[in-house]
Amino acid sequence: MKKLEFYVFPVTFIIGFLIYLLEYPFGAIITIFSLLGLSCLYFYFGFALFNKIPFRRIFKKESYQSISIWRIIGAIVTGFSISIVIVGVLFKIFRWPFANQLLIIGSFFLIITFIVSLIKHIKHKNASAFYKSVVLRVVFFGVGGILFLCLPDYTFLALKYKNHPDYIEAVKQLDKDPENIELIKEEQRAYEKMIRE
Repeated sequence: MKKLEFYVFPVTFIIGFLIYLLEYPFGAIITIFSLLGLSCLYFYFGFALFNKIPFRRIFKKESYQSISIWRIIGAIVTGFSISIVIVGVLFKIFRWPFANQLLIIGSFFLIITFIVSLIKHIKHKNASAFYKSVVLRVVFFGVGGILFLCLPDYTFLALKYKNHPDYIEAVKQLDKDPENIELIKEEQRAYEKMIRE
């Protein structure tokens, strides 16, 4: 699972995101699947990932005998929080609704997890490796979530279509009044003009 967490999904995301920004085919699909895959990894297997339980031993009872129930609960909450932040990042990249709300909720839970993990790390030296790994991941995803939250909504649209300011402006106007038929037609015209260029 560590290879999925540190190599497969992040590298796939970076490649897919670059392909998406360069407007090549399948960039959006690769980006979506890599972030959703990473999100699902933390959501469903966070308890095993943080407690260093290999995938083949997840369903074996003896894997959890030396782990306290509070560590398992903490790992579940941490995985859930990181998963929310990753989905928020995905929504922010594609300007889908509720991106900022997801980033706020995920970052809030990560801040709480950070405080609890830091206190536990200081108090319990015997479980120090567990809390250290939790703190490092929480800091990475928490800072990333807050940075994405601070980005303007049209950052990635402006990056992708930097040579087409008319289309960006048409999208902004349409977002202000999505029911306006004239703005819908204007956005379609700008999009078709951009494709022809």
